[in-house]
Amino acid sequence: MKKNKRNILLPAIAASLAGIGLYADNKRVNIEEIPIKLNGLPDAFNGFRIAHISDLHLPNCVRSPQKLSELVRKIRPDMIALTGDLVDRFSYFDADGLQLVAAKLADIAPCYAVIGNHEVKSGVVNEWTNILRQSGVTVLNVNPVCIQRGESKIALRGLPDGSTAGLFRLGSSGLTEIVLSHYPENMQQYASAGLQLVLAGHAHGGQWRLGGKGLISPGEGLFPKFTNGLYTQNGTQMVVSRGLRRGVPVRIFNAPHLPVVVLYSNV
Repeated sequence: MKKNKRNILLPAIAASLAGIGLYADNKRVNIEEIPIKLNGLPDAFNGFRIAHISDLHLPNCVRSPQKLSELVRKIRPDMIALTGDLVDRFSYFDADGLQLVAAKLADIAPCYAVIGNHEVKSGVVNEWTNILRQSGVTVLNVNPVCIQRGESKIALRGLPDGSTAGLFRLGSSGLTEIVLSHYPENMQQYASAGLQLVLAGHAHGGQWRLGGKGLISPGEGLFPKFTNGLYTQNGTQMVVSRGLRRGVPVRIFNAPHLPVVVLYSNV
């Protein structure tokens, strides 16, 4: 009888401990510093730090606006990139939460944002854009926006729908360019367009990560290719955030993710 009880209790205890560990891991934000070398990067931007924030899905973010801003402040970013899905189309439109997050982040460093599919499908793009702009966040499109340090500049662009068509129409700014896009599955387009660096989100790390690989993503379906960290194709580099959403569907072996992109000149 005692042996039978032990045979029942030990697996139950092991499963409970695994569940507790999994829950704790999914509450812990993985801050990952990713060095990026760029051709033609001005010396003034060597060591330039970008906090890459994606997929908050407010009100379902893993951190409150206050706690998130405290976390980001400790990173000491020179710039904050917001790569879409700050709101969640399956929840209510958390306008107050969005305003609070945007204002707190804009108080830390210059913030630049691009829309994601949840903003579009919620039908709140105009309100979302107005809230961010009023909070001090620059909402990007394909037109270049310059960041200046001394006499040196780099350019930022946004791809609201993930398409590079507008970039071909406008051509290059002649500066080192960083592109914000929600959609990592368009990597082939980005490489064909000759983009230097793309920051993206959307894939949620593949939701369940098994053996370091994502299981499923909204843009690529089963066994997606672009879910986490740095990818390189034909000279184009792309950094994908696993995002900061919590709740259902649950994350498994997939801690919330806040990449810190650090720029260096490729000399």
